[in-house]
Amino acid sequence: MNNSISPAALSLAGLALEYCKAVASCGDDEPRLFVREVLRYLPRIYITVSDLKPYGEDTDADAEPDETGLIYDTVTEDQYNQLRSLMSTVLGENDMYLDTPVEEMRFSDTPVAVSLAEQLADIYQTMADFAATVGQVTPDMMPEVLSELKYRFASYLSDTICSALRAANYVYHHATFDQE
Repeated sequence: MNNSISPAALSLAGLALEYCKAVASCGDDEPRLFVREVLRYLPRIYITVSDLKPYGEDTDADAEPDETGLIYDTVTEDQYNQLRSLMSTVLGENDMYLDTPVEEMRFSDTPVAVSLAEQLADIYQTMADFAATVGQVTPDMMPEVLSELKYRFASYLSDTICSALRAANYVYHHATFDQE
C-alpha cells in the first residue's frame, strides 16, 4: 500500500487553496481583476480534477466514482452566504445571467437566471472542503477522498465550473462595472 499522498492530490489541494484565497479576497481588488483571477483558476481546476488518475488500489480507469462521505464539510452555511454575498456585491449587475443548460429551463416558458457568485461559492465550498480534508486524512484514506471528489465533479462540479467559466468570460470581456 502506498504510504504517501500522490503529488497530483497535493497539487490539487494547493490549487484549491489558491482559488479559495483569491475568492475570499475578492473585495480587495477591482471587479475586473477578480473576474480575471476566476478565469485563471476555473480551467485549471477543471483540467486537474478531470485528469486525476486512479489512485492506489483504484486501478479501473472506467470505474464510476463513489460518494464516500470522506470529504469533510468545513465551510459553514454562514461562511458560504457571506462569501456569496460579497462576490455578488463585487460583481454587481453582472452577477445574474441567463443559463439555458439549467435543468429547470426545459420545463419553463421563462428564462432561468443564475448567480455567478453562487456558482463560484459552490466551487469554493467543494475546493475548501477538499483542501481541508487532504490536510486531515491519512494517506491510506486518499483513494476514497479522491473518489468522492471525482463523484462530486461528475455529479455537479464540472457543469458548475463550465457554466461559471462561460459567464465569467463574458463578464470579463463585455461587461462594465460601476467603479470603472
